[in-house]
Amino acid sequence: MASAYELAEPAAGRPVAQVLLDSALPQLDHLFDYAVPVDLAETLRVGQRVRVPFRSKDRKTFGYIVGFADRSEFGGELSPIADIVTTVPQLTPDVWRLARAVADRAGGSAGDILRLAIPTRQVRVEKKHLAGEAKGAVTVAAAEGAPEREIETTPEGAIAAELIVGARLSHTASHGPERLHTGEWVGGWAAQMARVALAVFASGRSAILVAPDYRDLDQLRDALAALGHPDVVRVDSRQSNSERYAAFLRALDATPRIVLGNRSAVYAPAHNLGAILLWDDGDPVLAEPLSPYVHARDAALIRAEQSGAGLLFAGHVRSAEVQRLVEIGYVLAQQNLPRRTRVFHADAARAPDAFAGRVPEFAAQTIREGLKTGPVLVQVATPGYAPVAVCGDCGDLARCMNCAGPIGFRVVGRASCRWCGEFANAWRCGSCGSGRLQERGMGSGRTVEQFERQFAGVRVLLSDGEHPRERVDARPALVVATRGAEPLAAGGYRAVVLLDAERLLGIETLRAGEDCLRWWENAAALAAPDGLCLVASGGGPVVQAFVTGRSEEWLRGEVRDRHTLRYPPAVRVASVSGGSEEVERALHTIADLPGVDYLGPTQVPVRVTQGGAASPAGIVRAIVRFDYVQGAEVAKRLRGALVADAAGSASRAKGRAPGRARPEALRLRFDDRGVFDG
Repeated sequence: MASAYELAEPAAGRPVAQVLLDSALPQLDHLFDYAVPVDLAETLRVGQRVRVPFRSKDRKTFGYIVGFADRSEFGGELSPIADIVTTVPQLTPDVWRLARAVADRAGGSAGDILRLAIPTRQVRVEKKHLAGEAKGAVTVAAAEGAPEREIETTPEGAIAAELIVGARLSHTASHGPERLHTGEWVGGWAAQMARVALAVFASGRSAILVAPDYRDLDQLRDALAALGHPDVVRVDSRQSNSERYAAFLRALDATPRIVLGNRSAVYAPAHNLGAILLWDDGDPVLAEPLSPYVHARDAALIRAEQSGAGLLFAGHVRSAEVQRLVEIGYVLAQQNLPRRTRVFHADAARAPDAFAGRVPEFAAQTIREGLKTGPVLVQVATPGYAPVAVCGDCGDLARCMNCAGPIGFRVVGRASCRWCGEFANAWRCGSCGSGRLQERGMGSGRTVEQFERQFAGVRVLLSDGEHPRERVDARPALVVATRGAEPLAAGGYRAVVLLDAERLLGIETLRAGEDCLRWWENAAALAAPDGLCLVASGGGPVVQAFVTGRSEEWLRGEVRDRHTLRYPPAVRVASVSGGSEEVERALHTIADLPGVDYLGPTQVPVRVTQGGAASPAGIVRAIVRFDYVQGAEVAKRLRGALVADAAGSASRAKGRAPGRARPEALRLRFDDRGVFDG
């Protein structure tokens, strides 16, 4: 088997190297030409990280060789490459094309994408990998000559057969856990995705599995190991730098791999990529929080298009974005109906005595019945003790005296701001002057406290962000968990009870209904095959869609409504923020484009973040809306305005210092999930 170094394109006598500088400055986001020095001509390869002079001979910066050329368009003398950081070609041509396309779509820099794709180099790890590569070359070469196995005629094999010819599929997973032959329990979705990935791998191609968090990744890892493939390449944010770089080097090998990871795994340098499998793409964790803020779903769509690999969106319910892709025919939906947990609604007719405790009596009976034979899950809306505090005298909502954020109780008797974290020791009501705070609502901690009284003698367990649990055993227990933190139960829960539906639906976001369906479906999927799910409160179209199993029908209506209102995903959006003159100048660059409109600019409220830092005053924001066909041109023009602003062409005229550190500097964010949130 040829090594990554041997497969990388050499200079081959060409005297010019095209280098992408590793810089966060947007004005440097293009290729620079450097001379290939004679002493490095035989060693240099495309994809290597090098050091090059920049602005002066003595000042060096890092960059990646993207290509070689016979001549340069630059009229002056080219500076030579100073030295090679590593002979390993870290940047493959496929990943470079992906990074460039993803950055251009999001109005960002390719270097920002590469910092997500390529981990920090670890010299000791690299030496160990290269030594092992040389030692095992003969063995691997012999294995490489083995014929590809035929894909088995199973449901997962049928999906894999479509993926390896480039199909784009949407799959709704069945509810319920599955027991592996090792005795471990995983979600049925994890076992099915593992089988699909193994079928793709059996065809001699790589597969990339992307999931939101480490608990999902652990289930996929366990399923793959139980099915005979423990040798996965894991790319996980919880790994150390050494582990992350070792995994990257293995993915870089010129041999098919199964790559497993969170959002950055979509950029892994997988050899001969056959399919990308994305689990639960509606989870906001898959949206990159760093510039240029690209969602893993969008990067996967671009990579699948560029490489010809298949793409599978799997989940217990579709996201609005995938629903739109299904409706326009870009993604094919599965035809067979998934198995689903029985769902009931404890409405007023069945529970006329309403709330004797934390739950209606009908729900309490369901909990008691389930506890006779196994664990019961109760999902609550918020962590902490009480999410809301009000004035004990006049009843007004308590606001932080530091940043005007809402005050709540994370622990008993200890109120603090939910925005800046400031403790409300000296709080006074702005309406009546009272200093008495009163709790409202129930978080996970307060729910546990009440359940311990309401269900005396029962083991009550808590799982939230501060007290995470991955798994619970099959013994009777009442498990209280916040949305997304529900542990997996051996054999499944006897009952799943969903509380606070009205509170979750009342969250001031565009995606409140969509998120609720995802949270509830994921919780219901944890029930045993003969278990049930109970919605203990709430009502309306979203609750009805969940109870009746008509989530797809509700999503179709939701996407239709967003078309009417020009909300994403019916259109794309870009948030343009900065000083008022900077934003107006950027908006002027797109004023003549048809089908493009914008809301604002409006003043961005000053907020104090946790730690006491205040956001700058005088910042405005506009929301640009545009059709998908205009996306490339809008991104190009707004990016041009950003580069001009960062280069200082506008700021110098006003006597301001150039650079990105200015508070009023222009900032772009495309496809922001929370752009319309309250």
